Amino acid sequence: MSEAGGRPGGEPGKRMGAGITGTGSTIGTPQAPSAAAPTHAGYRASCGGQGYGYSGGPSQGSFQGTYQYQQPYTTPRQQAGRTDTGAPGNGKPRRVTITTVMLACAIACGLVQPAFIYEGMSAWHSDIGMFWSLIGLVAGAALPLLLRKRDEKPEFVCLIVAIVTICLPISPLTALMAQSALIARRDPDRRLYELIALSSAATVISRLRDALMPAQYSIIGTMLSSTNDQGHAVHAASRPGMLWSGLLLAVISIAIAAIVGVANRNTSRAQRAQRQAAQQQNRAQMLQSDLANQQLADAIATEAHDTLAHSLSLIAVNASALQVQCRTLEAGNITDRQLHDIAQRAEDIRKQAAGALDEAHSIIDLLHNPNKARQTLGPDGTTSLSRESLSGLIADAKAAGAHIDTWIDIQDMGVIHPDIAKIAYRTVQEGLTNARRHAPGQPIELEVTCSAGHGIGVHISNPTGAQMPEHTGDSGRNTADKPLGGNGLRGIRERVAAVGGTCTWGSDKRGIFHLDAAFPSRILNANQ
Repeated sequence: MSEAGGRPGGEPGKRMGAGITGTGSTIGTPQAPSAAAPTHAGYRASCGGQGYGYSGGPSQGSFQGTYQYQQPYTTPRQQAGRTDTGAPGNGKPRRVTITTVMLACAIACGLVQPAFIYEGMSAWHSDIGMFWSLIGLVAGAALPLLLRKRDEKPEFVCLIVAIVTICLPISPLTALMAQSALIARRDPDRRLYELIALSSAATVISRLRDALMPAQYSIIGTMLSSTNDQGHAVHAASRPGMLWSGLLLAVISIAIAAIVGVANRNTSRAQRAQRQAAQQQNRAQMLQSDLANQQLADAIATEAHDTLAHSLSLIAVNASALQVQCRTLEAGNITDRQLHDIAQRAEDIRKQAAGALDEAHSIIDLLHNPNKARQTLGPDGTTSLSRESLSGLIADAKAAGAHIDTWIDIQDMGVIHPDIAKIAYRTVQEGLTNARRHAPGQPIELEVTCSAGHGIGVHISNPTGAQMPEHTGDSGRNTADKPLGGNGLRGIRERVAAVGGTCTWGSDKRGIFHLDAAFPSRILNANQ
């Protein structure tokens, strides 16, 4: 009696098409590709209305990424293929078809009952009855057109149809359709129950009115009577039988209309819940994509700081040393050995500047090609805690004129997770860079220990050249969050803390700056 589906409860969430996806991870075994999520912000390049997005994983020593191809944007209705009723597929033609069938059935039934009554009134020569039935014919043909407004004004449609059905001799089918549409589109309340009662009363009155007519002028009587070949009634239905049949038919019709309305309302609610769930899922995917993009940006920024800051600090130290050596030229007291040292220092600066330029190009390449980030930002042999990598760091610092006393005891490298080894390496690198930048010419003490039983420990200290007042804090040091190294040490502390380690720094009362990082043994292979 009513079309499938109800009024929508909300627009479906906007979806951005996902196509080719892939993931990369440097933690443990390779992960399975994750579900493609719409890239909302970050590193994106557009071409011809299509986008390419990349989302990265955590920047604390590890990296995960999802590369995603995005289809051109389409509207939610185009993507979901749904209409206002929530019906799948090409919904608009289906809705038009349902409405057309409803109107056709309602108009047909609306014309039949007034026609029967008009015939009876003509046989009785009742002018008033004939006029009344003619008005019913017009109303039966026109009233079903109100059903087209059942979505916007179901209460109004149900009220008008019920009143007209009570007053005029028309079929109650239109009233039942309006009642079913009202139940499907409105939640139960007092007004709804009142309109349902009025519509039900109109249905009962219409059926009883038909049953009160003589059998030959009644639809119910015609169905209950038998006729001969000439069309004359042989066994006419009795009046009580017609009344009871009309009442029973009215009750059954009302029950069917209510059941259809409730079923449509439940279907609409289920579809609305699915759309809302899809909206929340899409929103969660966008938030996850935003977070992943931010993590990628943090990872690239961290890589830029770790590499460029180290190279640029070496250039600064060599340039300062070159400046000191060049002053001897002004005095005129210079030897061939000093000239050779000056030329060698200039050559070191040139090489280091070229290396810094290459590193800058590498960072820019990451921004243009974020899909390469999972390989570039992951740990490798040159950025992992090992004797060879530490020897390279120390050699570069000494070549720049730094004086370093070292104590390195590395054992059980096989139990160290690559990401933790990289964070430990970056801690040493940042500590040496920080010492060269803020205490040039001062001696540096470096101690690195690693074992399966005690974990990893990094200690770097250097005089700052200034006597410090008394401080309170760990080991009598100033541990305020204003380190000499600025954001570099803060970034190291965040990465160390992310894997379960600790990182502290500060100056003691003698003006010696200390950097300590500890990685407990329990976390060395926690992510294996």
